[in-house]
Amino acid sequence: MPSQLMKKEKGLFFILIAYLILASWYSVTIPLGEAPDEAPHYSLIRYVAREHRYPTGEEEHEAFQPPLYYALGALVTFWIDTDDFVIKANSDFSFTDPEAPQNLLLHTSAESFPYRGWALAWHLVRLLSVIMGAITVGATYTLAREVFPRDPSLALGSAALNAFIPQFLFISSVANNDNLSTMLSSLILILIVRLIKGKGSLRSALLLGLLLGLGVLTKMSLLAFIPTALVVIVLLARRLGLRPGAKISGALFIPFLLISGPWFLRNQTLYGDPWGWAQVIRLNAPWLGPLSGAEWLDFFSDLYRSFWLSWIGIELDTLVHALLALGVLISLGGVGLLVLRRKELEPPTLTLLSLLALQTVLVFAALLRWATVVDGADQARLLYPALSPMVLFLFLGWRRWVSRKHGLTLAYGVGVGMLLLAVITPIRYIAPLYAPPPRLAFSQLEGIEHREEFQVGDQIRLLGYDLQAVAPGETLPLLLYWQALEDIDKDYWLLIQILDEANQPLLTKDSSLSAGRYATDTWKEGDLFSFQHRLYLPPGTPPGRYRLELGIHPFGTWEWLPIRDEKGIILGEKITLTEVRVIP
Repeated sequence: MPSQLMKKEKGLFFILIAYLILASWYSVTIPLGEAPDEAPHYSLIRYVAREHRYPTGEEEHEAFQPPLYYALGALVTFWIDTDDFVIKANSDFSFTDPEAPQNLLLHTSAESFPYRGWALAWHLVRLLSVIMGAITVGATYTLAREVFPRDPSLALGSAALNAFIPQFLFISSVANNDNLSTMLSSLILILIVRLIKGKGSLRSALLLGLLLGLGVLTKMSLLAFIPTALVVIVLLARRLGLRPGAKISGALFIPFLLISGPWFLRNQTLYGDPWGWAQVIRLNAPWLGPLSGAEWLDFFSDLYRSFWLSWIGIELDTLVHALLALGVLISLGGVGLLVLRRKELEPPTLTLLSLLALQTVLVFAALLRWATVVDGADQARLLYPALSPMVLFLFLGWRRWVSRKHGLTLAYGVGVGMLLLAVITPIRYIAPLYAPPPRLAFSQLEGIEHREEFQVGDQIRLLGYDLQAVAPGETLPLLLYWQALEDIDKDYWLLIQILDEANQPLLTKDSSLSAGRYATDTWKEGDLFSFQHRLYLPPGTPPGRYRLELGIHPFGTWEWLPIRDEKGIILGEKITLTEVRVIP
């Protein structure tokens, strides 16, 4: 039997295998914490695993979220010692400076393979998310087969599109509760379709209530499925009668309330309302006023781009976006043609598509409401509760333009095209952003503007610097050249201060030696680097000459490394490297 099933569904089997390989690749390519809200998601999982309870205050940022995803993550990782866990924010990161590094965090050798401690726990949570994504792909395939049982091309094409969208792979490969909510949403839609088709009505209703309850325990946004569930009950009551409809209603909502009810009671007890809305607003960045027309335009633009792939520093090429936009327009034309010729569809199919469209609209409306409340809602992953119907409609629009005998050819073509994009993405768009800094050759040191050597501790040598005059309100680029004298096993940080004549700091910057690119505990003996520190001088700084002072210390302590000159004489814990000239 398994071999027959595999033969029958070999297309889905290939898609799932390709998805698992790709998602695992994405997972090891994206540094820990560099995905949307991933650091607070994992931090909450670690809290639950260590404390064996759910936070009730503001101990964890994501604590306003329902607990199911975090409980599952804790169940997978509770046995791992994560006492060494630390997140190092990248103080050199900037949204506004295009030359600044785009990594949110600093990454050390603690994240290197073979994984151990908190890094191992984090990667196991990512693996859990990858599995959830695979179930979502399988659910999209099953949903399409339920709606169009006579056209396997729609199931194959929708599943391939779902599996190989780069943004879906990106989110599915990291720690994020959207992965569980997307999986549950896709399974919920299958049960809704089966209820309408009359397949195991009471059992399907019970499972639907169970999944709805679990969905709300994952993300409150899955309450958007309740109106669709009510429409289903009304349709069944009209077809089967009031008594069977009442039984189905009870079979659906009783397990839903039993599972989700304790969460609402908890919120009521802690925050005074069942939704915990005050806590949600307190832990997120609220909008202070209505969105302007330009802000709405930016919102929809960001939402569309992030459906395919968009995150800090990661963006598809303009040509790729243009081709994808053309594909969307062609699909919309096909869907419009389907609407005009809807009488050609069999009654169950038309009803099912209408319900899927209703659910998509409800999810979209909920997101629009959320966008008026908090900042940062312009991310397509928040639409993922409707991802399965979205990709089904997208492929269905293309399918309307080809004959039945060419349906599978179209599915294979879409699958191969999206697979190629999915393979190119980590190579072209993700890995370069987080790549280690390039090592210099000795010949490249000849161009150092100010060659002046200082030995810092026993492991690091400063070889020189490049500097120029700067005006108030401008960014002063300080290029420093370093050499590792031996393998370094600590993460050292560099304190830079610009001091006036009274020894008062005009500017202070404490960050990694690499200016936010990489931690020093990855440096090997003989490595040569140059890193540019960008120092912003406040407007109104009086013109004149200022001292630029440096000091180096291990992360988390103020134990300064001794600094020696070329003769080996200790100069102190900090040195005056040069003067900074501020011009009018």
